[in-house]
Amino acid sequence: MWETFPSAMRPAIKLHNEVMRRQLRLIGGYEVKTEGDAFMVSFPTATSALLWCFAVQQALLEVQWPSEVVSSVLGQEIYDDDKTLIFKGLRVRMGIHWGQPVCEPDPVTRRMDYFGPMVNRAARVASVADGGQV
Repeated sequence: MWETFPSAMRPAIKLHNEVMRRQLRLIGGYEVKTEGDAFMVSFPTATSALLWCFAVQQALLEVQWPSEVVSSVLGQEIYDDDKTLIFKGLRVRMGIHWGQPVCEPDPVTRRMDYFGPMVNRAARVASVADGGQV
């Protein structure tokens, strides 16, 4: 969508980031870092991570997306057989993995950064999801 609607994607990404961070505060997670539009976050329990994923997916359905986004095939409203809205606007793929990462403070940001096999596995789990899937 960036190539087709660059002027609409700037506010759309801002809305996306607001949803992600608002739900992170409400659920009690930690924003490790972002890379582009991807968030790496951590939680004290796998259950809270899953709750965050569900809360974000639900909140994304309630966002007033720019009209160019929802008029696009990639952002249009989609309903299931029971007429329940299941997709609208930007679709976020998510993956969860549980384990003990390697943690070190980042000398530039002074925030805790996470590394190691657990982080790599979480990224691989997320990469197999489609937008809107956990």
